[in-house]
Amino acid sequence: MSRQIRMIFPTGNNAKGFTFVEVMVTLVVLSSGIVFIYKSFFLCADYLTRLSLRLDAQQVLDNKISDIKRYVKDSHDLAFSRSGMLPVLEFNHKQVQFFYQTELSPVLGADDLYQLDVQLTWEEYGARRHLNKLSMLEIG
Repeated sequence: MSRQIRMIFPTGNNAKGFTFVEVMVTLVVLSSGIVFIYKSFFLCADYLTRLSLRLDAQQVLDNKISDIKRYVKDSHDLAFSRSGMLPVLEFNHKQVQFFYQTELSPVLGADDLYQLDVQLTWEEYGARRHLNKLSMLEIG
């Protein structure tokens, strides 16, 4: 007579599958991963927005310097606007207002050479941001 061998599973039954604890641990791990990816995505999107606005501000500043140089070259006059507002730009469905200020100082030892310092200011996420650029300006 042969003896029948019974297999005993650690779960206490003959079912093959996952236990409730294994499923819950898996859900916690997957949920944590999804939350981490979600937060990282919005953090990267915020950095990208700030960088894009900074690059646009650099372009606005370069355009303002070019306008001043063109005006001085055409008119041979230093009577340009030293400060003011630039046109409002729409950036990511938000209106951004840029302000500029210029300082002009003669370069020592050069009669027709001036140093032009242009500062651009704007409001971003509740904080005031600044961008400066120096350029040389020649009259004549």
